[in-house]
Amino acid sequence: MTFYGFTMGALVCYLGGLMAVDIVPKRVTGAAMGMIGLLSYAGAAIQEFITGKLMIIEVIDGEKIYNFTYAGDFWFGAAVLSTLLTLLVWNAKAKD
Repeated sequence: MTFYGFTMGALVCYLGGLMAVDIVPKRVTGAAMGMIGLLSYAGAAIQEFITGKLMIIEVIDGEKIYNFTYAGDFWFGAAVLSTLLTLLVWNAKAKD
């Protein structure tokens, strides 16, 4: 879990933050980083809500069984979508 958290933190902080700082003019880099942080927390909250709605809890013989099939499909689709959106701005430069 530590390794996973470190790699996800690196992706969000370095890739998301550095891409935002590279795209915007130098005088608004702080605002860009603030927006990235705010939107990251909002995205995490939305993801948790959607995941909770997509999980199916079945009771079989008095035992709860959690089915993550739809949630896993959602996570996979979100990963593909985020990769495609990142590719749209990979070569963007700040306008001076």
